[in-house]
Amino acid sequence: MKYFKILIALLLLVGIAACSINGNETDTAQSEATLVPTPEAGKATVVGKVYSTTADAPLDNVDVRLAEVVRVEDPEVGSDIYVLDQAFSPGAITDENGVFVVENIEAKEYVIIVGDVERAYEVFNDDSGKPEVWNALPDQILDVGVLEVKLSKADF
Repeated sequence: MKYFKILIALLLLVGIAACSINGNETDTAQSEATLVPTPEAGKATVVGKVYSTTADAPLDNVDVRLAEVVRVEDPEVGSDIYVLDQAFSPGAITDENGVFVVENIEAKEYVIIVGDVERAYEVFNDDSGKPEVWNALPDQILDVGVLEVKLSKADF
């Protein structure tokens, strides 16, 4: 009887904990990631979620790449460009919930590219339609939130 009461108490605690976790959901990708490790000293981590507006669902198993922003002081080129190096630019693949975590990257400015640059991709833009520049600061986790794209699984 003693063990039965302990078992019932544990089940109640687990049920209460599960209800409180589900009741406090937020719109940040970090809350959906299982574990976002603290970046190494001087490095940064980027976390987010990719959501397909075409499929009306999270986009799983898709590449998310970070293209380095380079500031150029040339009036013909503009004030900044971004460079994606297929071999060395940091990136990750989204999980079944569309969540990605890019760990321990150089702390600098990046543009986010979602998809396969050889088949179908989108550059994540700001409200003006220009590529949005994200500043990954040293020793910080940058949560970019939900990135809505028009891509779907059929594009890959």
